[in-house]
Amino acid sequence: MRREKILYSGIDGIFYSIYGFGKRLHYSRKRLRADAQLAIGEAERTEILTDSDFSELLVEYRSRLRKKPGPADVPKALGAISAAVKRIIGISPYIEQLMGALCMGSNTAIQMQTGEGKTITAAMSAVMAAWRGGPCHVVTSNDYLAKRDAELMKPFFSRCGVSAGYVISGMKPGERRDAYFCDITYSTSKELLADFLRDKMAEEQKPDLFRSAAGGMTSKVMRGLHTAIIDEADSVLIDEATVPLIISMPNSNHLLHEAVMTAKRLSESLEITRDFIPTGRGLEIRLTEAGKDRIATVISDLPAIWHSEERAEFLVCQALVARHCYKRDVHYVVVDGKVVIVDDRTGRIMEGRSWSGGLHQAIEAIEGVELTDPTYSHTQMSFQLFFRLYRHLAGMSGTLQNVADELWTIYGLKTVRIPTHKPKRVLHYRERIFLSSDEKWSAVVSEALRVVEEGRAVLIGTRSVRESEELHLRFSNAGIDAVVLNALRHEQEAQIVAEAGTVGRVTIATNMAGRGTDIIVSGDVVDRGGLHVIATERHESRRVDMQLFGRTARQGVQGSVQMLTSLADAIVVHYAWPWVVRCMKSLVSVPWGELAALQINRINQRRADSAKARLRKRILLQDIRQTKLLSFANH
Repeated sequence: MRREKILYSGIDGIFYSIYGFGKRLHYSRKRLRADAQLAIGEAERTEILTDSDFSELLVEYRSRLRKKPGPADVPKALGAISAAVKRIIGISPYIEQLMGALCMGSNTAIQMQTGEGKTITAAMSAVMAAWRGGPCHVVTSNDYLAKRDAELMKPFFSRCGVSAGYVISGMKPGERRDAYFCDITYSTSKELLADFLRDKMAEEQKPDLFRSAAGGMTSKVMRGLHTAIIDEADSVLIDEATVPLIISMPNSNHLLHEAVMTAKRLSESLEITRDFIPTGRGLEIRLTEAGKDRIATVISDLPAIWHSEERAEFLVCQALVARHCYKRDVHYVVVDGKVVIVDDRTGRIMEGRSWSGGLHQAIEAIEGVELTDPTYSHTQMSFQLFFRLYRHLAGMSGTLQNVADELWTIYGLKTVRIPTHKPKRVLHYRERIFLSSDEKWSAVVSEALRVVEEGRAVLIGTRSVRESEELHLRFSNAGIDAVVLNALRHEQEAQIVAEAGTVGRVTIATNMAGRGTDIIVSGDVVDRGGLHVIATERHESRRVDMQLFGRTARQGVQGSVQMLTSLADAIVVHYAWPWVVRCMKSLVSVPWGELAALQINRINQRRADSAKARLRKRILLQDIRQTKLLSFANH
């Protein structure tokens, strides 16, 4: 039975954090390098072995890891696995990759820079996990990477005597079951959690089937949560941690459709400030007393669903939020006559997702598309609650700055920074901040044109689809044929990103588009300074900014980065106090004041990051409390 992880808080939490800091120090770089050198020595020793002798050695190490291994067995086993990489793929893993694989064998998240060979590092760690017994899930950023990595590494896995498969969207239950019964399964966090919830639903609906089917076939597809190795661990375990994955069922509701259309007409007659006021981060609406009175005067002539003032105000608020808060090509796109949600962090479309409470239908009414049926939630779970269920958890990312304590507190994950194989050669240009968005976008175009004239390539990160399209228009007006990668143009994502390093290429991408695909920087571009990355907005977390900057200067190749922001950016509008915004405006307008304004903006970012961290912990506590109550109620 899986032992539930304890979430410490208060004084206990402080001491637990101190204990976690000590655990991280225990994994010293000196010790790791010594174990990695031992692995390299074992790999060199196997070079003279024949294929049959080498196979016997792999079987021997698999047997040792399955039992209780000695101190030197794990590094030596990794050395044999490393030798298998060289025999099958033709490359020898770097010592840094071996250090990373060793770390991930013991509930550790490694900070490994982008381009340092995380695919092979994860594969070697997955083999060790499979040798120890129990299913190993390798979590990737998207379906494309899950399929690519599983197929790419399958010959290597076969040589090590383990089977591998992948689970992606659109696969049938039988195909999923076959993939999960492999020793190693590549998939995304969304697919793993969805299959876990569906298995729980099936078990609750037909418990007798599962009790009587021991050793036989059941309708479950997974075979337990034993080991997970998470690529881009900060994205999955931190940024998306509190997002619940909901298994929903369609529910035909003609009354809601009629109410949504009525609410749309009522909302058109209401005026901002007089009848309603946007609140929070601009995604909520509060009715004024005048607005409530206007609604109360008309509901008596409407159908019965409107006769409750509370329900009437809620429906109108949803219509107002849809009209004034949620923006097309920012929060959603319209594809083939359907409203599709856009992930505001990654810029990717979220197929199959919908807003609840009639909001999705309210937005469909605003856009004039066919109203879909609402859904009701059958079961749900957050990603942070799900990944706490794994017996062994490991992860890797190039941006684990400032989250080591949170990873330890929430998941029991130690964090270790792996050095780069070659020194990082990235040039940071001076950050700029402008009064308005128009000034910022003009500066972005000018800077990109300057870099292109030098014979280099430029990658520009934007926050929304709308911004990427508007910026593309500005480049077109300047005579530059820029390439856009966003939720509306995602079909050739990998190809666009791979070609973003050619001479004279300007690529505009929503922030995380193409993550996991290497940008191939041509030799001519490298000779002239490498790929130049421009970030056009600070995010709630500095890590997200660094993820974009990590697209350049990989494996010792030179590159440069620059941040260009404005006082109209979300980090200022939503997280800075009004008097702070006024102060920043006055500072930007005077000589040397820009430096002070930039420092204030960094403080705004830290405040936003801290607020997000507190929210994640509060939601997790609520999830745990609710889960315990439900468990008690079901007994």
